[in-house]
Amino acid sequence: MKKLIALAVAALPLAAMADVTLYGNIEASVEGGKSNGYGFSSGRDNVTGEQLHSTKNLKSGVRIDDTGSYIGFKGNEDLGNGLKAIWQVEQGLNIDGTTGSGSGNGYNNTWATRDSFVGLTGDFGTVRLGRLSTYLNSDMEKYDAWIYGAGVNGATITSANTLDGRINNAIRYDSPNIAGFKFTALYGADEQREYASNNTRTNKNIWNLGLGYENSGYFVDASYVGYMDQNYGSVDDGTSNKYGKGDKNGNYWRIEGGYNANNLLVAAAYGQSKLYGANSPVFGQVGGVAIGDVVDGHTMTGADIANIEFKTQEAALTLGYTIGAFTPKFTYARVWDIKANGNKIEDNALNQYVVGVDYALSKRTTTYASYGYVDHKANEVSSEQTFAVGVQHKF
Repeated sequence: MKKLIALAVAALPLAAMADVTLYGNIEASVEGGKSNGYGFSSGRDNVTGEQLHSTKNLKSGVRIDDTGSYIGFKGNEDLGNGLKAIWQVEQGLNIDGTTGSGSGNGYNNTWATRDSFVGLTGDFGTVRLGRLSTYLNSDMEKYDAWIYGAGVNGATITSANTLDGRINNAIRYDSPNIAGFKFTALYGADEQREYASNNTRTNKNIWNLGLGYENSGYFVDASYVGYMDQNYGSVDDGTSNKYGKGDKNGNYWRIEGGYNANNLLVAAAYGQSKLYGANSPVFGQVGGVAIGDVVDGHTMTGADIANIEFKTQEAALTLGYTIGAFTPKFTYARVWDIKANGNKIEDNALNQYVVGVDYALSKRTTTYASYGYVDHKANEVSSEQTFAVGVQHKF
């Protein structure tokens, strides 16, 4: 026993020098309802026996979902003169036992699925290399103040649910905070550089700029993401053939503002996107055009689909107020009629309503109940709804 104690004491200075922090978040919910994200079978046509489209006649069911668990390791080393080396490895978890598209959080069994990097920080700001969040994902989304999985009990119809994310092969710079202002710039390199159908080499790099200001609880943030050669590879015919010339660039931007202090949250957001083919999150909402379909007398090819330009406009408003351990919240979100190649597609607008309450059992443990409803204006698309009860613990 004395030897073990001596070894433990001897190891303490090494642990202190390593300065490694273990942290994480474990959360899950019981969810009931019907949602496109649940993947429940929509059944078959009573006459033809044909499998119905996934957005028609949605079926309800119950799920036990991991809604965003993760574990992380991070550390730093003081290099002197105000300079530090920093690193982090963060991994998404699936405590419900499912992975990928069947999981509420979408994580696969890979390593470092979340922000993982090495970098330097000092008076000049911070530079990191690795898999990194855009400014939209790391510093915004205050209006999406919900815990949720594959259901619609969060701000799921806005692009925050699909376009705010992490970029592989990325470098990001974060400025120091100057009188409440901050600035970030990110570049994600295309390491494939494939050849498009016009025999030109693509460069599908991604870049992101972010700017924010916060003072006395008031905040405003804006961010822009540019997607280069975005129409290349936006559709696949199942034989690994990729289509599109890679000669069109897409983008997404959003601005947010509000107040978050003194137990009150008021957050509003407005965003727009211009994206191509299946790279657009609204691609499946406009009829699910496929190779071989006849549209206006023309048989659609892979190149046709890859070059469909989708434009969207969206907005959201969230209100929340903390009373003791309770925080009731409400969100309204809207996506206006989608435009495809400049033509408005009527009755494709969406309205979403989410209401719920969080209850803080402690500083690290929260339980919640929430209900979300999505009203699709298109007659051929079913409405969606989710009721969920869950728990979150941070460590």
